[in-house]
Amino acid sequence: MPIIEAYGMRGNVVLGQGKREGGENSLVFIHGAGGNYTTWYPQRDYFSRDFNVFIMELPGHGAAHGEGADEISSYALWIKGTLDELSVERPFLIGHSMGGAITMDLALRFPALSKGLILVSTGARLRVDPRILNGIKEDFPQAVKLISQFAFAKDIPHETMGLWIEEMKKNTPNILHGDFTACDRFDIMEEVTRIKNPTLVICGDQDVLSPIKFARYLAEKIPRAHLEIVEGAGHMVMLERPEEFNKKLEAFFRSVDQGDA
Repeated sequence: MPIIEAYGMRGNVVLGQGKREGGENSLVFIHGAGGNYTTWYPQRDYFSRDFNVFIMELPGHGAAHGEGADEISSYALWIKGTLDELSVERPFLIGHSMGGAITMDLALRFPALSKGLILVSTGARLRVDPRILNGIKEDFPQAVKLISQFAFAKDIPHETMGLWIEEMKKNTPNILHGDFTACDRFDIMEEVTRIKNPTLVICGDQDVLSPIKFARYLAEKIPRAHLEIVEGAGHMVMLERPEEFNKKLEAFFRSVDQGDA
C-alpha cells in the first residue's frame, strides 16, 4: 500500500492481487464520499487476474490519514499526480459517485490521460440533501446511518449495510463533510459534452442518491457513452450486485480494446 504525496496532498494506493505486468490494461478505481478501498473489494480480486489494478484511497481516507479536500478538482489533481508517480499510462478510470465526478474532471482537464471511463452511480451535478451536510456536523453517527440507508436497495442484507456503516464511521466528520461539500459544489452540466473518451455509465435502478435520470443525462450528453442499468441495486451497485457489475465492466473493456466503443 504505497502512500503517495502529490499536489500537496497525501493519499494511498492499494494494489491488485497479481503482479504488475507490462502490456496489460490498467484499471484505476476511485471511491466516493466517505469511501476507501473496501468500496471495490469485489472488483479487486476479480479483475486482478487479467488487469493491473490500482485502488485509490483519496487523501484523508483509509490508510491515507491527514487532510482531505472540499473540491473535486483537488482530489482529481492528486489522482493525476499519483498516476504520474506510478507511471500508469492510459488506464481505464472507474469512479463511483464522488469518484465519478473526479473521473469526469480528469477527462475534461486531461483528455489523453485515460483509455476509457466508467461512471458509476454519479451525475454531472451532485446536489446533496441538507440533512446530510448539516447532520454530519451535528450528529455524525446518525448522519452516517442516514447516508447508508439512502445508499442501498431495500432488500440488501443488513449485514452488508452494517459493514459499510462501520467503514464510513472510520472517517472524521471533517473529512466526510468535505467530501459531501465537494459533491454539492460539483456542476459540469454544460461542460459534460466535451468528454470524448469511450464511456460506460452504470447505475442501479433503485439508486436514490444519484437517480437513473442522472445516468441517462450523462449517457445522452457524452458523445461516446453507453448506459447500463442494474436491476435490484441502489447507489452501491458494485457491492450489491458484484457479479453483474463486473461482467458489464468486462464487456466494456473488451469493446474498447476491439475499437467498438
